[in-house]
Amino acid sequence: MTRLVCFPHAGGGASAYRGWLPLIPAAYELWAVEYPGRGDRVGERPPSDLERTARDAAFAVQWIADTPYALFGHSMGALLAYETCRQLERLGVVAPTHLFVSGSPPPDRAASAARSELGGARIRWLAGRPEGVAGEETEELAARTLRADLAMLVAHPVRHLWKAPVPVTVVHGTEDADLDRTSVTGWRDFTAARCTVAALPGDHFHCFTRPHETVRLITSALLR
Repeated sequence: MTRLVCFPHAGGGASAYRGWLPLIPAAYELWAVEYPGRGDRVGERPPSDLERTARDAAFAVQWIADTPYALFGHSMGALLAYETCRQLERLGVVAPTHLFVSGSPPPDRAASAARSELGGARIRWLAGRPEGVAGEETEELAARTLRADLAMLVAHPVRHLWKAPVPVTVVHGTEDADLDRTSVTGWRDFTAARCTVAALPGDHFHCFTRPHETVRLITSALLR
C-alpha cells in the first residue's frame, strides 16, 4: 500500500482531487490536504505563512508515514509539497518515496509568478477553474481565497536552495502558457536525486480536466 498525499492549487481545496478517486488503483490510498479557509475548514482564516502551512502539513503527514507514501502538488500545491518535504526532514520523519510537482515554476521563481497572477482578470479565470464554481457570489468567494493564497506566496519567497533527497517528477501541460522550459527544468536544482520532466496534453489544469493521464503517470513512476 502506498499513500499519495495531494496538495491543491491556490484557491483550491481537497475536493479538487475528488475526480481522482475512481482512477486510483487498489494498491494506493489518496489523501488530500485541506488548507484553512475552504472546504471543511471554511471558517478558518486562509493561510498567510508558507512555512507554517507546510509545517502544519508535515505534522499531519507524519502520522500516516508508517507506510510508503508520495507527495503530489499542483501549482501552489507543488511549492507546498516541496516545503512539506523539507519540514518532514527537519522533523526526522521518513522521506516520501517520490515528489511530484505539477504546473509550477521552481521554488525560487514562485513569488514572482504569483505576483503576476494577482491581476483581476487572471484572478477571475483561475477562480472559476477547475471545480466549475457557479454564480457570481461563489466565484467572488473563490477569488478572495485565491487572492489570499497568492499574497502568501508573494510575501514569503523561497530563499533557500534545499535539495529534496527524493526523486522529483515535474509535470506540465503542453498548452500551459504560464510555464516555459526554463521554469520546468529549474526544478532540477531542487533535488539531490533524479529529476524527470513530463509533458501531458492540456492547459494549466490538465491534471483535473484529464486526470487519468496524470494518475497513470504517477502510478507508473512509483512502480520504478
